[in-house]
Formats: sequence, C-alpha cells, structure tokens
Amino acid sequence: RKKMNSNPRRGLYHYRSPAKILWRTIRGMVPHKTARGAAALDRLKSFEGCPHPYDRKKKMVVPACLKVLRLRPERKFCRLGDLSK
Repeated sequence: RKKMNSNPRRGLYHYRSPAKILWRTIRGMVPHKTARGAAALDRLKSFEGCPHPYDRKKKMVVPACLKVLRLRPERKFCRLGDLSK
C-alpha cells in the first residue's frame, strides 16, 4: 500500500499513549527483527499509571537516574506525558 506524508490516513501511524510511545522508542533500540530481540520485546511491559499487582509495592527512588544528577542545567528536556497530549 502506498504511504504518503501529506495524507495521514495512509501514512506512518504514531501512537498517542505514553506506554506505546515508550514501547516504540525501546523497539528502536532493540534488534526486534531477530528472534532474540523479539523475545526481549515480548518480555517488555509498559503501563499507563500503576496497575494492580504493582500499586501495593513500596516505591523506590534510583538515585543514579534522577534528572538533577543526569542532566546538565542548560540541557532541554521533555516528559513523556507532555509528548502524548
């Protein structure tokens, strides 16, 4: 089927939900066309919000991943929720 930039009904489809945006981003980093990459993507779970089995778990902060420590002050950033609006 023919794909065009000018007609969104025919073109590349972009996911709007934050869980699907994250899944698609990670798919770009994984060799998803190999059996090993496809198995890794099958194991990946992305949720919107906190689903039932995990909402009762104690939340923990990973200090190495904090934005204050990872990004320099002049760097621009955006949040996944802002992209999906």
